[in-house]
Amino acid sequence: MSKFSGKTFTVARHEFTKTVRRKEFLFMTFVFPLLLAGITIIPSLLASTVPDEDQKIGYIDMTGSLEFPESFTTEGFSVGPMEAKPSTIEFIGYEDSSEAREDMRSGEISSYLIVPEDFLETGVIELYASRGGSSVPNFELSAELSDIAIDSLLKDRVDEAVLERVKNPVNLKLYSIGDNGESSEQGIAEILADFGLPFITAFLLFFSIFSSSGYLLRGVAEEKENRIMEVLLSSATPIELLTGKITGLGAVGLLQITVWLSVIVIGGGYALPVNVDPMLLVLALIYFLLGFLFFASMMAGIGAVTGSLQESQQVAGIFTFAAASPLVFMQLILTSPDSPLAVFLSLFPFTSSVAMLSRIGASEVPFYQVAASLFILFVSIHAVIIISSRLFRVYLLMYGKRPGIKEIMKSVREAGR
Repeated sequence: MSKFSGKTFTVARHEFTKTVRRKEFLFMTFVFPLLLAGITIIPSLLASTVPDEDQKIGYIDMTGSLEFPESFTTEGFSVGPMEAKPSTIEFIGYEDSSEAREDMRSGEISSYLIVPEDFLETGVIELYASRGGSSVPNFELSAELSDIAIDSLLKDRVDEAVLERVKNPVNLKLYSIGDNGESSEQGIAEILADFGLPFITAFLLFFSIFSSSGYLLRGVAEEKENRIMEVLLSSATPIELLTGKITGLGAVGLLQITVWLSVIVIGGGYALPVNVDPMLLVLALIYFLLGFLFFASMMAGIGAVTGSLQESQQVAGIFTFAAASPLVFMQLILTSPDSPLAVFLSLFPFTSSVAMLSRIGASEVPFYQVAASLFILFVSIHAVIIISSRLFRVYLLMYGKRPGIKEIMKSVREAGR
């Protein structure tokens, strides 16, 4: 037993150190999440730290009915603990557009507005700006112009409360009611925590599982194709090799998913006040371990049966496509998490790791379904490991034409006797 454990540990340590030294692994594990976080956060961070320039906007009111204020202040944008940097927009009136155009060319104003005579019928206000010139964001300017039009047209006709309600007619708040009957408000942070984080976690889980099991498939196929496997089998049994490879690459995948989840938690907590459910992280790690064992054992069996790396990847692509089906049906899972198809995908061992995490983010999944999903996945792992270990013993040193399905099933039955 000690000899078996020692060889298994040696194989596992070799697979772990060999994989973590790969440039593609180092990039995808450490550099890629930092680049993704940088692309998401840094532009907004720079926008929040650099104040917008104060601007002057001209206007020509052909209706004579709108009362423009002297200036208004934009709120700016903030990320995490950084405070917003507001800017001031000043309005300057003109009699005709030619004078406004000249001032815009000379830099006196950044742009100018024209309120046509038929504004009451069309609601159209024209904005003119020089090509490539800076201007206040259209949504902020449009909102301010709407308030100006409402104030001008309803002034002295309605009281202040009605005027404010016209300018801000609806402020919709979302509440969710739990099984205990208590309600809680759902803001942007809660919505991201409920829907965004589980989806991202499920996607990264899928990627990490197949990245790690893909290393195992490629390693077995290459070692068999290059006849290195013959040298390895002279020092260790097939079961020792299989167990060591799965253990070592499982540790690689666990390291990768831990780094990614840490980036999600830290980055999400900085950019938005998102509360990450610890149970979601625990389930993500559990489903990763079980999902990896399931697919890694399957990839090892495929690598043992096939004769080359290219052939192994072609066969494994069939199972990869099946496992990716939750991403194809993600809209259905998020909008109808209790539908028969969503429940089936969360119980089927090929898809349960990704589908169940997505369902948990979209609704409150009954505990018995989570337990059933884990139980089915555990039983499936046990069956796949038995089959792959038998294929490992029979086909690891066999070369040439790939055996057919009937021959493989016969070999599995005979190896179990």
